[in-house]
Amino acid sequence: MKPFHYKLTASLIVLAGPFGLFAGEPTSNSEAIDINSELVDRLMLEAQGRNPAVQAAGARADAAHAAVAGVRTWDDPTASFGLWASSSRGFSSSEQGNLVYGLEQRLPLYGRPDLQRKVAASDASKEELASEFVDQKLRRDLTVALIGVALSDREAEVAEQELSWLDATLEAVDHRYRVGQASQVDWLKIQTARALATDDVKTREHEREHGAFALNRILNREFHAHWPKVTVPALQPALYYTPQLVDAVLAGEPQLKVMRQESLSAQAAADLTRRQRLPDVSVGLEARQYSGDGGFREGTATVSFTVPWLNKDKYDSDWRRDQHRKRASDFAATDYSLSVREELHHNLVNIDAARRRAVLFKDQLIPLTQQTLASAQTAWEHNIGQFQDILDAHRMLLTDEIELARSLSEQGTLLAEISLLTGSRDLGSLFALAGNPAPDHDDPISVTSK
Repeated sequence: MKPFHYKLTASLIVLAGPFGLFAGEPTSNSEAIDINSELVDRLMLEAQGRNPAVQAAGARADAAHAAVAGVRTWDDPTASFGLWASSSRGFSSSEQGNLVYGLEQRLPLYGRPDLQRKVAASDASKEELASEFVDQKLRRDLTVALIGVALSDREAEVAEQELSWLDATLEAVDHRYRVGQASQVDWLKIQTARALATDDVKTREHEREHGAFALNRILNREFHAHWPKVTVPALQPALYYTPQLVDAVLAGEPQLKVMRQESLSAQAAADLTRRQRLPDVSVGLEARQYSGDGGFREGTATVSFTVPWLNKDKYDSDWRRDQHRKRASDFAATDYSLSVREELHHNLVNIDAARRRAVLFKDQLIPLTQQTLASAQTAWEHNIGQFQDILDAHRMLLTDEIELARSLSEQGTLLAEISLLTGSRDLGSLFALAGNPAPDHDDPISVTSK
Protein backbone atom coordinates (compact mmCIF):
# COMPACT_ATOMS: atom_id res chain seq x y z
CA MET A 1 0.00 0.00 0.00
CA LYS A 2 1.20 3.50 -0.81
CA PRO A 3 1.28 5.79 2.21
CA PHE A 4 -0.25 9.24 2.32
CA HIS A 5 2.00 12.29 2.02
CA TYR A 6 0.65 15.70 2.97
CA LYS A 7 1.98 19.13 1.94
CA LEU A 8 0.52 21.89 4.07
CA THR A 9 0.06 25.43 2.75
CA ALA A 10 -1.65 28.39 4.33
CA SER A 11 -5.08 27.39 3.07
CA LEU A 12 -4.75 24.26 0.94
CA ILE A 13 -3.85 20.64 1.63
CA VAL A 14 -2.46 18.65 -1.28
CA LEU A 15 -2.63 14.85 -1.04
CA ALA A 16 -0.03 12.83 -2.91
CA GLY A 17 -1.18 9.38 -4.06
CA PRO A 18 -4.79 10.02 -2.96
CA PHE A 19 -6.21 7.15 -0.93
CA GLY A 20 -4.19 4.56 -2.82
CA LEU A 21 -3.48 2.55 0.32
CA PHE A 22 -6.99 1.11 0.26
CA ALA A 23 -6.86 -0.01 -3.35
CA GLY A 24 -6.15 -3.64 -2.51
CA GLU A 25 -2.45 -3.56 -3.39
CA PRO A 26 -0.35 -6.14 -1.54
CA THR A 27 1.80 -5.00 1.31
CA SER A 28 5.50 -5.36 0.65
CA ASN A 29 6.47 -7.68 3.47
CA SER A 30 9.19 -10.25 3.05
CA GLU A 31 7.54 -12.40 5.74
CA ALA A 32 4.12 -12.60 4.06
CA ILE A 33 3.24 -16.11 2.87
CA ASP A 34 0.68 -17.32 0.34
CA ILE A 35 -1.80 -20.11 1.01
CA ASN A 36 -1.13 -22.90 -1.48
CA SER A 37 -1.04 -26.69 -1.62
CA GLU A 38 2.72 -26.81 -0.93
CA LEU A 39 2.30 -24.85 2.31
CA VAL A 40 -0.62 -27.01 3.42
CA ASP A 41 1.34 -30.19 2.56
CA ARG A 42 4.24 -29.06 4.76
CA LEU A 43 1.90 -28.26 7.63
CA MET A 44 0.14 -31.61 7.17
CA LEU A 45 3.44 -33.44 7.60
CA GLU A 46 4.02 -31.53 10.81
CA ALA A 47 0.48 -32.06 12.08
CA GLN A 48 0.47 -35.80 11.39
CA GLY A 49 3.27 -36.21 13.91
CA ARG A 50 1.75 -33.84 16.46
CA ASN A 51 -2.04 -33.63 16.17
CA PRO A 52 -3.73 -35.88 18.79
CA ALA A 53 -6.81 -36.54 16.63
CA VAL A 54 -4.65 -37.82 13.77
CA GLN A 55 -2.58 -39.93 16.15
CA ALA A 56 -5.73 -41.39 17.73
CA ALA A 57 -7.18 -42.31 14.33
CA GLY A 58 -3.88 -43.90 13.33
CA ALA A 59 -3.77 -45.88 16.57
CA ARG A 60 -7.32 -47.17 15.96
CA ALA A 61 -6.32 -48.25 12.45
CA ASP A 62 -3.23 -50.02 13.80
CA ALA A 63 -5.35 -51.77 16.42
CA ALA A 64 -7.81 -52.94 13.76
CA HIS A 65 -4.99 -54.31 11.59
CA ALA A 66 -3.58 -56.12 14.63
CA ALA A 67 -7.02 -57.65 15.17
CA VAL A 68 -6.89 -59.13 11.64
CA ALA A 69 -3.55 -60.76 12.39
CA GLY A 70 -4.96 -62.00 15.70
CA VAL A 71 -7.77 -64.08 14.19
CA ARG A 72 -7.06 -67.76 15.03
CA THR A 73 -7.70 -70.65 12.66
CA TRP A 74 -7.37 -73.22 15.49
CA ASP A 75 -8.81 -72.53 18.91
CA ASP A 76 -6.71 -73.33 21.94
CA PRO A 77 -7.09 -77.00 22.93
CA THR A 78 -8.75 -77.82 26.25
CA ALA A 79 -6.74 -79.96 28.67
CA SER A 80 -8.36 -81.77 31.60
CA PHE A 81 -7.10 -83.64 34.65
CA GLY A 82 -8.97 -85.45 37.39
CA LEU A 83 -8.89 -88.14 40.07
CA TRP A 84 -11.14 -91.21 39.90
CA ALA A 85 -12.34 -93.20 42.84
CA SER A 86 -14.75 -96.16 43.08
CA SER A 87 -17.05 -97.52 45.77
CA SER A 88 -16.79 -101.00 47.28
CA ARG A 89 -19.04 -102.31 44.51
CA GLY A 90 -17.09 -100.80 41.66
CA PHE A 91 -13.85 -101.65 39.94
CA SER A 92 -10.70 -101.12 41.90
CA SER A 93 -8.48 -98.16 41.21
CA SER A 94 -5.59 -100.41 40.32
CA GLU A 95 -7.69 -101.90 37.49
CA GLN A 96 -9.36 -98.77 36.15
CA GLY A 97 -6.68 -96.27 37.00
CA ASN A 98 -7.33 -93.35 39.31
CA LEU A 99 -5.66 -90.60 37.30
CA VAL A 100 -7.74 -89.28 34.41
CA TYR A 101 -6.44 -86.74 31.89
CA GLY A 102 -7.33 -85.70 28.39
CA LEU A 103 -7.10 -83.17 25.58
CA GLU A 104 -9.94 -81.77 23.46
CA GLN A 105 -9.65 -79.66 20.25
CA ARG A 106 -12.48 -77.83 18.50
CA LEU A 107 -12.30 -78.19 14.70
CA PRO A 108 -12.26 -75.10 12.41
CA LEU A 109 -15.24 -76.15 10.31
CA TYR A 110 -17.69 -74.32 8.00
CA GLY A 111 -15.14 -71.64 7.08
CA ARG A 112 -15.73 -69.76 10.34
CA PRO A 113 -12.09 -68.64 10.77
CA ASP A 114 -12.14 -67.15 7.26
CA LEU A 115 -15.39 -65.32 8.02
CA GLN A 116 -13.96 -64.02 11.29
CA ARG A 117 -10.91 -62.83 9.40
CA LYS A 118 -13.18 -61.15 6.84
CA VAL A 119 -15.08 -59.35 9.61
CA ALA A 120 -11.80 -58.15 11.16
CA ALA A 121 -10.47 -57.07 7.75
CA SER A 122 -13.67 -55.11 7.07
CA ASP A 123 -13.34 -53.35 10.40
CA ALA A 124 -9.68 -52.60 9.64
CA SER A 125 -10.64 -51.11 6.27
CA LYS A 126 -13.26 -48.96 7.98
CA GLU A 127 -10.73 -47.66 10.51
CA GLU A 128 -8.23 -47.00 7.72
CA LEU A 129 -10.84 -44.95 5.86
CA ALA A 130 -11.73 -43.18 9.11
CA SER A 131 -8.05 -42.31 9.55
CA GLU A 132 -7.96 -40.90 6.01
CA PHE A 133 -11.10 -38.92 6.82
CA VAL A 134 -9.38 -37.37 9.83
CA ASP A 135 -6.38 -36.50 7.63
CA GLN A 136 -8.57 -34.79 5.04
CA LYS A 137 -10.52 -32.94 7.69
CA LEU A 138 -7.22 -31.78 9.13
CA ARG A 139 -6.21 -30.47 5.69
CA ARG A 140 -9.50 -28.58 5.50
CA ASP A 141 -9.11 -27.24 9.03
CA LEU A 142 -5.54 -26.10 8.35
CA THR A 143 -6.61 -24.30 5.18
CA VAL A 144 -9.53 -22.62 6.93
CA ALA A 145 -7.32 -21.61 9.88
CA LEU A 146 -4.73 -20.12 7.51
CA ILE A 147 -7.47 -18.17 5.73
CA GLY A 148 -8.69 -16.93 9.11
CA VAL A 149 -5.21 -15.68 9.96
CA ALA A 150 -4.94 -14.05 6.53
CA LEU A 151 -8.27 -12.26 6.99
CA SER A 152 -7.21 -11.07 10.45
CA ASP A 153 -3.95 -9.79 8.97
CA ARG A 154 -5.79 -7.90 6.27
CA GLU A 155 -8.30 -6.39 8.71
CA ALA A 156 -5.49 -5.39 11.04
CA GLU A 157 -3.61 -3.86 8.12
CA VAL A 158 -6.65 -1.84 7.07
CA ALA A 159 -7.21 -0.70 10.66
CA GLU A 160 -3.60 0.45 10.98
CA GLN A 161 -3.78 2.27 7.65
CA GLU A 162 -7.01 3.91 8.74
CA LEU A 163 -5.30 5.13 11.90
CA SER A 164 -2.40 6.51 9.84
CA TRP A 165 -4.83 8.29 7.53
CA LEU A 166 -6.73 9.73 10.48
CA ASP A 167 -3.48 10.95 12.08
CA ALA A 168 -2.53 12.77 8.89
CA THR A 169 -6.05 14.10 8.41
CA LEU A 170 -6.19 15.24 12.04
CA GLU A 171 -3.07 17.31 11.40
CA ALA A 172 -4.70 18.85 8.34
CA VAL A 173 -8.00 19.57 10.14
CA ASP A 174 -6.15 21.03 13.10
CA HIS A 175 -4.26 23.37 10.76
CA ARG A 176 -7.45 24.50 9.03
CA TYR A 177 -9.17 24.94 12.39
CA ARG A 178 -6.37 27.23 13.60
CA VAL A 179 -6.67 29.41 10.50
CA GLY A 180 -10.47 29.51 10.71
CA GLN A 181 -11.21 27.24 7.73
CA ALA A 182 -12.66 24.31 9.73
CA SER A 183 -15.23 24.20 12.51
CA GLN A 184 -14.79 22.82 16.01
CA VAL A 185 -17.34 20.12 15.12
CA ASP A 186 -15.06 18.93 12.29
CA TRP A 187 -12.19 18.84 14.76
CA LEU A 188 -14.35 16.82 17.21
CA LYS A 189 -15.40 14.37 14.50
CA ILE A 190 -11.83 13.60 13.48
CA GLN A 191 -10.78 13.22 17.12
CA THR A 192 -13.65 10.81 17.74
CA ALA A 193 -12.87 8.81 14.60
CA ARG A 194 -9.22 8.58 15.58
CA ALA A 195 -10.07 7.37 19.09
CA LEU A 196 -12.37 4.68 17.70
CA ALA A 197 -9.73 3.66 15.15
CA THR A 198 -7.10 3.32 17.88
CA ASP A 199 -9.39 0.99 19.80
CA ASP A 200 -10.22 -0.95 16.63
CA VAL A 201 -6.52 -1.53 15.93
CA LYS A 202 -6.17 -3.15 19.35
CA THR A 203 -9.20 -5.35 18.73
CA ARG A 204 -7.86 -6.47 15.36
CA GLU A 205 -4.50 -7.32 16.92
CA HIS A 206 -6.18 -9.52 19.52
CA GLU A 207 -8.26 -11.24 16.84
CA ARG A 208 -5.14 -11.93 14.85
CA GLU A 209 -3.42 -13.36 17.94
CA HIS A 210 -6.38 -15.69 18.44
CA GLY A 211 -6.25 -16.81 14.79
CA ALA A 212 -2.59 -17.77 15.24
CA PHE A 213 -3.51 -19.40 18.57
CA ALA A 214 -6.12 -21.59 16.82
CA LEU A 215 -3.68 -22.52 14.05
CA ASN A 216 -1.01 -23.49 16.58
CA ARG A 217 -3.59 -25.61 18.40
CA ILE A 218 -4.28 -27.61 15.25
CA LEU A 219 -0.53 -28.14 14.74
CA ASN A 220 -0.07 -28.79 18.47
CA ARG A 221 2.63 -26.15 18.58
CA GLU A 222 3.26 -23.81 21.47
CA PHE A 223 0.08 -21.75 21.54
CA HIS A 224 1.83 -18.38 21.26
CA ALA A 225 4.33 -19.42 18.57
CA HIS A 226 4.94 -16.64 16.03
CA TRP A 227 3.27 -16.73 12.62
CA PRO A 228 4.30 -14.50 9.72
CA LYS A 229 1.72 -12.50 7.84
CA VAL A 230 -0.53 -14.52 5.55
CA THR A 231 -2.05 -13.08 2.38
CA VAL A 232 -5.75 -13.39 1.62
CA PRO A 233 -6.46 -15.94 -1.17
CA ALA A 234 -6.72 -14.52 -4.67
CA LEU A 235 -9.93 -14.44 -6.64
CA GLN A 236 -10.58 -17.88 -8.15
CA PRO A 237 -12.51 -18.87 -11.29
CA ALA A 238 -16.12 -19.95 -11.07
CA LEU A 239 -17.12 -23.50 -10.16
CA TYR A 240 -20.03 -25.23 -11.89
CA TYR A 241 -22.41 -27.92 -10.67
CA THR A 242 -21.35 -30.53 -13.21
CA PRO A 243 -22.03 -34.29 -13.35
CA GLN A 244 -18.28 -34.87 -13.10
CA LEU A 245 -18.12 -32.92 -9.85
CA VAL A 246 -21.10 -34.79 -8.40
CA ASP A 247 -19.57 -38.16 -9.35
CA ALA A 248 -16.27 -37.13 -7.76
CA VAL A 249 -18.06 -36.15 -4.55
CA LEU A 250 -20.06 -39.39 -4.37
CA ALA A 251 -16.88 -41.40 -5.02
CA GLY A 252 -14.44 -39.41 -2.89
CA GLU A 253 -16.32 -37.96 0.10
CA PRO A 254 -14.35 -39.49 3.01
CA GLN A 255 -17.20 -39.87 5.50
CA LEU A 256 -19.35 -41.54 2.83
CA LYS A 257 -16.54 -44.01 2.20
CA VAL A 258 -16.54 -44.88 5.90
CA MET A 259 -20.30 -45.39 5.92
CA ARG A 260 -20.17 -47.65 2.86
CA GLN A 261 -17.45 -49.70 4.51
CA GLU A 262 -19.62 -49.97 7.62
CA SER A 263 -22.24 -51.62 5.41
CA LEU A 264 -19.66 -54.14 4.17
CA SER A 265 -18.60 -54.82 7.76
CA ALA A 266 -22.23 -55.38 8.77
CA GLN A 267 -22.69 -57.87 5.91
CA ALA A 268 -19.55 -59.75 6.95
CA ALA A 269 -20.82 -59.90 10.54
CA ALA A 270 -24.19 -61.21 9.28
CA ASP A 271 -22.46 -63.95 7.25
CA LEU A 272 -20.53 -65.03 10.32
CA THR A 273 -23.67 -65.03 12.46
CA ARG A 274 -25.41 -67.26 9.94
CA ARG A 275 -22.72 -69.91 10.44
CA GLN A 276 -23.10 -69.78 14.21
CA ARG A 277 -26.24 -71.91 13.96
CA LEU A 278 -24.14 -74.89 12.85
CA PRO A 279 -22.87 -77.20 15.60
CA ASP A 280 -19.39 -76.92 17.04
CA VAL A 281 -17.47 -80.17 16.59
CA SER A 282 -14.55 -81.19 18.80
CA VAL A 283 -12.30 -84.26 18.95
CA GLY A 284 -10.55 -85.44 22.09
CA LEU A 285 -8.39 -88.05 23.74
CA GLU A 286 -8.73 -89.29 27.30
CA ALA A 287 -6.31 -91.56 29.23
CA ARG A 288 -6.28 -93.29 32.61
CA GLN A 289 -3.40 -94.57 34.68
CA TYR A 290 -2.89 -95.86 38.19
CA SER A 291 -0.96 -93.71 40.64
CA GLY A 292 0.30 -96.73 42.55
CA ASP A 293 2.59 -98.06 39.86
CA GLY A 294 2.21 -95.36 37.19
CA GLY A 295 0.93 -97.92 34.73
CA PHE A 296 -1.36 -97.01 31.82
CA ARG A 297 -4.83 -98.57 32.11
CA GLU A 298 -7.00 -97.35 29.22
CA GLY A 299 -7.53 -94.65 26.58
CA THR A 300 -10.57 -93.15 24.87
CA ALA A 301 -11.03 -91.16 21.67
CA THR A 302 -14.06 -88.82 21.65
CA VAL A 303 -16.04 -86.72 19.21
CA SER A 304 -18.34 -84.10 20.75
CA PHE A 305 -20.62 -81.49 19.25
CA THR A 306 -23.06 -78.88 20.39
CA VAL A 307 -26.80 -79.21 19.80
CA PRO A 308 -27.85 -75.79 18.45
CA TRP A 309 -31.27 -76.82 17.15
CA LEU A 310 -32.96 -76.16 20.48
CA ASN A 311 -32.02 -72.45 20.09
CA LYS A 312 -32.75 -72.29 16.36
CA ASP A 313 -35.14 -69.34 16.75
CA LYS A 314 -32.52 -67.46 18.79
CA TYR A 315 -29.89 -67.92 16.09
CA ASP A 316 -32.42 -66.79 13.49
CA SER A 317 -33.05 -63.66 15.57
CA ASP A 318 -29.32 -62.96 15.73
CA TRP A 319 -29.07 -63.27 11.97
CA ARG A 320 -32.06 -60.99 11.40
CA ARG A 321 -30.50 -58.48 13.81
CA ASP A 322 -27.33 -58.33 11.72
CA GLN A 323 -29.35 -58.09 8.51
CA HIS A 324 -31.25 -55.12 9.90
CA ARG A 325 -27.95 -53.50 10.87
CA LYS A 326 -26.75 -54.02 7.30
CA ARG A 327 -29.94 -52.43 5.92
CA ALA A 328 -29.60 -49.54 8.40
CA SER A 329 -26.03 -48.95 7.22
CA ASP A 330 -27.19 -48.94 3.59
CA PHE A 331 -30.01 -46.49 4.28
CA ALA A 332 -27.70 -44.24 6.32
CA ALA A 333 -25.15 -44.18 3.48
CA THR A 334 -27.87 -43.41 0.93
CA ASP A 335 -29.27 -40.60 3.08
CA TYR A 336 -25.81 -39.17 3.63
CA SER A 337 -25.05 -39.27 -0.10
CA LEU A 338 -28.19 -37.18 -0.69
CA SER A 339 -27.19 -34.71 2.01
CA VAL A 340 -23.69 -34.51 0.51
CA ARG A 341 -25.17 -33.52 -2.84
CA GLU A 342 -27.26 -30.89 -1.09
CA GLU A 343 -24.20 -29.63 0.78
CA LEU A 344 -22.25 -29.46 -2.49
CA HIS A 345 -25.00 -27.46 -4.16
CA HIS A 346 -25.27 -25.11 -1.17
CA ASN A 347 -21.52 -24.56 -1.12
CA LEU A 348 -21.53 -23.77 -4.84
CA VAL A 349 -24.35 -21.27 -4.31
CA ASN A 350 -22.33 -19.59 -1.56
CA ILE A 351 -19.10 -19.69 -3.57
CA ASP A 352 -20.84 -18.08 -6.51
CA ALA A 353 -22.24 -15.36 -4.24
CA ALA A 354 -18.85 -14.76 -2.59
CA ARG A 355 -17.10 -14.59 -5.93
CA ARG A 356 -19.62 -12.18 -7.44
CA ARG A 357 -19.41 -10.04 -4.32
CA ALA A 358 -15.61 -9.98 -4.50
CA VAL A 359 -15.72 -8.96 -8.18
CA LEU A 360 -18.31 -6.28 -7.37
CA PHE A 361 -16.15 -4.72 -4.66
CA LYS A 362 -12.88 -5.09 -6.55
CA ASP A 363 -13.98 -3.83 -9.97
CA GLN A 364 -16.83 -1.44 -9.19
CA LEU A 365 -17.44 -0.31 -5.63
CA ILE A 366 -13.87 0.30 -4.48
CA PRO A 367 -12.84 2.35 -7.54
CA LEU A 368 -16.11 4.30 -7.36
CA THR A 369 -15.67 4.99 -3.65
CA GLN A 370 -12.07 6.08 -4.24
CA GLN A 371 -13.25 8.59 -6.83
CA THR A 372 -16.00 9.84 -4.52
CA LEU A 373 -13.54 10.21 -1.66
CA ALA A 374 -11.12 12.16 -3.84
CA SER A 375 -13.96 14.44 -5.01
CA ALA A 376 -15.14 15.02 -1.44
CA GLN A 377 -11.57 15.82 -0.41
CA THR A 378 -11.17 18.33 -3.24
CA ALA A 379 -14.50 19.97 -2.45
CA TRP A 380 -13.61 20.32 1.21
CA GLU A 381 -10.22 21.78 0.38
CA HIS A 382 -11.95 24.46 -1.66
CA ASN A 383 -14.54 25.13 1.06
CA ILE A 384 -17.47 23.91 -1.06
CA GLY A 385 -17.98 20.53 0.66
CA GLN A 386 -18.64 19.13 4.09
CA PHE A 387 -15.93 17.40 6.10
CA GLN A 388 -18.52 14.76 7.06
CA ASP A 389 -18.62 13.72 3.40
CA ILE A 390 -14.92 12.85 3.60
CA LEU A 391 -15.41 10.78 6.75
CA ASP A 392 -18.44 8.96 5.28
CA ALA A 393 -16.69 8.18 2.00
CA HIS A 394 -13.56 7.10 3.83
CA ARG A 395 -15.59 4.83 6.11
CA MET A 396 -17.32 3.30 3.07
CA LEU A 397 -13.95 2.67 1.45
CA LEU A 398 -12.69 0.89 4.55
CA THR A 399 -15.85 -1.21 4.65
CA ASP A 400 -15.48 -2.10 0.98
CA GLU A 401 -11.87 -3.17 1.45
CA ILE A 402 -12.77 -5.38 4.41
CA GLU A 403 -15.77 -6.84 2.56
CA LEU A 404 -13.53 -7.65 -0.38
CA ALA A 405 -11.13 -9.51 1.93
CA ARG A 406 -14.01 -11.32 3.62
CA SER A 407 -15.52 -12.35 0.28
CA LEU A 408 -12.18 -13.74 -0.91
CA SER A 409 -11.73 -15.53 2.42
CA GLU A 410 -15.23 -16.99 2.22
CA GLN A 411 -14.53 -18.23 -1.29
CA GLY A 412 -11.29 -19.86 -0.10
CA THR A 413 -13.02 -21.47 2.87
CA LEU A 414 -15.82 -22.91 0.73
CA LEU A 415 -13.30 -24.21 -1.80
CA ALA A 416 -11.60 -26.03 1.08
CA GLU A 417 -14.98 -27.54 2.02
CA ILE A 418 -15.58 -28.77 -1.54
CA SER A 419 -12.03 -30.12 -1.68
CA LEU A 420 -12.89 -32.16 1.41
CA LEU A 421 -16.06 -33.46 -0.27
CA THR A 422 -14.18 -34.57 -3.38
CA GLY A 423 -11.00 -35.70 -1.65
CA SER A 424 -9.00 -33.27 -3.83
CA ARG A 425 -5.65 -32.10 -2.50
CA ASP A 426 -5.28 -29.06 -4.76
CA LEU A 427 -7.51 -26.59 -6.56
CA GLY A 428 -6.23 -27.65 -9.96
CA SER A 429 -7.96 -31.04 -9.83
CA LEU A 430 -11.09 -29.37 -8.48
CA PHE A 431 -11.32 -26.89 -11.34
CA ALA A 432 -10.64 -29.72 -13.79
CA LEU A 433 -13.87 -31.32 -12.55
CA ALA A 434 -16.04 -28.22 -12.32
CA GLY A 435 -14.26 -25.36 -14.02
CA ASN A 436 -16.08 -25.59 -17.35
CA PRO A 437 -19.84 -25.18 -17.75
CA ALA A 438 -22.01 -27.44 -19.84
CA PRO A 439 -22.99 -26.11 -23.30
CA ASP A 440 -25.47 -23.22 -23.18
CA HIS A 441 -25.01 -22.82 -19.43
CA ASP A 442 -22.93 -20.08 -17.89
CA ASP A 443 -24.64 -19.99 -14.49
CA PRO A 444 -22.67 -22.08 -11.98
CA ILE A 445 -25.88 -23.25 -10.28
CA SER A 446 -28.13 -23.88 -13.24
CA VAL A 447 -25.90 -26.49 -14.91
CA THR A 448 -27.86 -29.73 -14.91
CA SER A 449 -26.50 -32.78 -13.19
CA LYS A 450 -27.65 -36.35 -13.12
